[in-house]
Amino acid sequence: MPTIVHLTDMPNETSFAPLGVLGYCLTRTAFLTPVWTELDLGMKTVDHSPQDKLQDIVTSILAGCRAVAQVNTRLCPDLALACAWGRKQFADQSQLARALDTFNASHLAQLRQGSEELFRRESQVLRHDYEHNWLWLDIDLTPLPISKHAEGSTKGKFDKKNRYGRQLARVEAPQYHETLFSRVYPGNQESSPTYIPIVDSLDAFLGLTAAQKKHAVLRSDAGFGSDANVNYALKAQWQVLTKNKGGRRPQAWAKKVDADDWEPLGNDRWVAQAVAPPAYVCPTRCLVLRWLTPSSLVKHAVVLCSIPIWTSAETIEHYDDRGACETEIQADKAGLKMARRRKKRLAAQEALVLLTDVAHNLLAWVPQWMFPEQPLASLGTTRLTQDVFQLPGRLFFDHGRLTEVQLNRLHPHAEVVAAGLQRLLRHFGHP
Repeated sequence: MPTIVHLTDMPNETSFAPLGVLGYCLTRTAFLTPVWTELDLGMKTVDHSPQDKLQDIVTSILAGCRAVAQVNTRLCPDLALACAWGRKQFADQSQLARALDTFNASHLAQLRQGSEELFRRESQVLRHDYEHNWLWLDIDLTPLPISKHAEGSTKGKFDKKNRYGRQLARVEAPQYHETLFSRVYPGNQESSPTYIPIVDSLDAFLGLTAAQKKHAVLRSDAGFGSDANVNYALKAQWQVLTKNKGGRRPQAWAKKVDADDWEPLGNDRWVAQAVAPPAYVCPTRCLVLRWLTPSSLVKHAVVLCSIPIWTSAETIEHYDDRGACETEIQADKAGLKMARRRKKRLAAQEALVLLTDVAHNLLAWVPQWMFPEQPLASLGTTRLTQDVFQLPGRLFFDHGRLTEVQLNRLHPHAEVVAAGLQRLLRHFGHP
């Protein structure tokens, strides 16, 4: 007997049941409304408003679509997921692409203002306990490869020779896994000139008091660590932990250190107090770091720190923790496909990055809402999008209200996710 193949409607089936419940809670409570309240793209609404299209892009990012074009194959056929996000059907990828291409500098400012408004309302950073803990703010510049024909695409510091792309300046709060700031630059952008605009933006955005800044540390690598940048941050009353700009200075200062003054750190590394370091606008410790590479080459760096209570070893240990920022960025590139999702126009790319930040911060808050305890409480971006949100099931509605959620019981996380969805619905008041 031949196998029968035919087409059928599947209005309740979804490949993203938990993501559907999250979308239902967010849309029924107008959670994301601040992001695009002030945004006016000047586009006509036929089937989908500009705000609906931007929400669809956020959904596609959370669903792990590696490009806007993948919306057609992954999201558009999923009517249950669309209904959960308050939509009859997701917009076609061409409409989403046109919405992004509409963005200009004014629209970007509106979108940035809206996303900051959402952040102020929900952020854990703004509820930080400064009396008992340092607030870490990590600044980094990371490459976004793209075709050489794209706007703002130039040769720069990329992982492959003769590669073209852009640079993304970013500020992360690693304690809370939140992204505070993102801005896209041409591919040949150096780190140092972006530092002062970042500091100014953080000042305006966070609005911290002088007392709070005494417990907030701007941490960055050597690319940002010029003397002028360090002095600017210190004058603005921030604490600073950074590697000093490279060049000849690290080696020259290392030669002044007596052999007995090097303090071992383990793993073929040593640290010492710099001899006769330059003066900054505030008292600042200056340490010389020495280490051996795998090929037994001796390397040196200078680490600056404005916090005097730490020992030399503690200072280096705190600087090493800066790797958490790079981990967050790599997670966004892997889980949210940030480096794969590319737009030819620079403004469109920055809009896409800002929407990725919205998705990133949602993923920082979801574990608090759903998984206050292990085993899923510590999941990062990639595993949340791939192992939790992409859990198949069925969603049932009655006049737009979600009445029942069915999950595939064979999924290894089904039981824990089901309990998490109950917490999520309670958190939003069973909308």
